[in-house]
Amino acid sequence: MKKGINGKTKIIGLVGENIKNSLSPYIHNQIIIKYSLNFCYLPFQVKEADLNDAIQGIKALNIKGVNITFPYKEKVIGFLDEVEESARRIGAVNTIVNNKGVLSGYNTDVVGFKKSLQEVGEFTVKGKKAAILGGGGAARAVVYSILEEGIEEVYIFNRTFKRAGKIKQDFSSFFPESSIYIFPLEKESLKDKINKAHLLVNTTSIGMPPQVNNTPLFDEKLFHSNLLVYDLIYHPAKTLFLKQAEEAGAKIINGLPMLVYQGIESFYLWTGLKPEGKEVLEIVRQIV
Repeated sequence: MKKGINGKTKIIGLVGENIKNSLSPYIHNQIIIKYSLNFCYLPFQVKEADLNDAIQGIKALNIKGVNITFPYKEKVIGFLDEVEESARRIGAVNTIVNNKGVLSGYNTDVVGFKKSLQEVGEFTVKGKKAAILGGGGAARAVVYSILEEGIEEVYIFNRTFKRAGKIKQDFSSFFPESSIYIFPLEKESLKDKINKAHLLVNTTSIGMPPQVNNTPLFDEKLFHSNLLVYDLIYHPAKTLFLKQAEEAGAKIINGLPMLVYQGIESFYLWTGLKPEGKEVLEIVRQIV
């Protein structure tokens, strides 16, 4: 990287619909500079109609691999040659590796969420209860990761009841020792389950620009001081959701640690190098 881009430079990058505020290019290029690798990480803003062409273009352009972000983590699976087992179970891919023209899909969000809970949240999942807001690809990765760690009960709240039910249907057989419950987003169910929960996670996009004045939780009185409240959003750094949780005395985490830890795992899949998570997180926090 110090010698600049040349004919031997390997390209990695990010594919998504709205990626102008993504920190992934900064994170990965900082790691590339640190290790003096001949790589370059680029953002690729892709329309849904062009997604298949973009993914096949990874082969044509000999791109080493890409991250996949909202809203393509589930849709991209149909365009891949093979999908790693946990990503297949989750039904969402956030990392593609191009190995001599064979495109393999992985889900590093699982590792990213686990490590951020352990390293930043100092939170032990086993035997606890968690409430999850949302039922999309990010929710599936979060639920899968805490089921792997031995969560006792998971309460999934989503406007589309059928989508949340699909998570329960897909995961229950893999983790019979844990209980998964699904609920619509209504006050009484939320109040009861959040009161019992040790962990509350927002996996929706509510709170991101242009919805910075909105929150997925319509009653701030539902937060309590025994909660770890995690918002997967990292821009803004402190959403209204997190501000209200903090005011209620809850410990809060935004999506930056998960972004960093999943990014490190992706970087390892592409390069074979795995940087120290806390060190990378410190570098990124200097610009956020």
